[in-house]
Amino acid sequence: MSDEGFPTLPDYKSTDAQTYEVTCHCGTVKYSVTLTPPLPKQKVVSCNCSICTRNAYLLVYPLRRQVTIKSGEDTVKSYSFGSRRFLHQFCARCGSCIFFDPRTTEYGEEPDLLGVNVRMFKDVKINKLQIVHWDGKSKGEMSESPREAAEQSTARPWNLQ
Repeated sequence: MSDEGFPTLPDYKSTDAQTYEVTCHCGTVKYSVTLTPPLPKQKVVSCNCSICTRNAYLLVYPLRRQVTIKSGEDTVKSYSFGSRRFLHQFCARCGSCIFFDPRTTEYGEEPDLLGVNVRMFKDVKINKLQIVHWDGKSKGEMSESPREAAEQSTARPWNLQ
């Protein structure tokens, strides 16, 4: 547990890690994600906020350095709303929602991570995932100013591990 009483992200353990190959629908954006623990042991976040619901995000939160874009980086576009803090990134060619970037370090938070949509993972079995639900709809954090969001509690969906 963190000092604020929220669960913390699991420690990176190379002995309990697995790398996944990931693509958008059209295959233009290709990347790999290393997760520790591996996906079957991860808590996958399903948020009910407006954008996560519409984009059908199912997110895991690896450290940014554990995500390697192999091709199509110039095709990745961003969308943000409300406070403009959170970047929702998608393939401009096929529209696949691939990343959620909370820009933690830009707002004085640690660790530096990305939300990665596991629906893009090759051969993912959704019914085998440990899905946890995040009530982003009633948190209202997306509509606050960046300063207010940074000053609030550290309750974030990536702390559900």
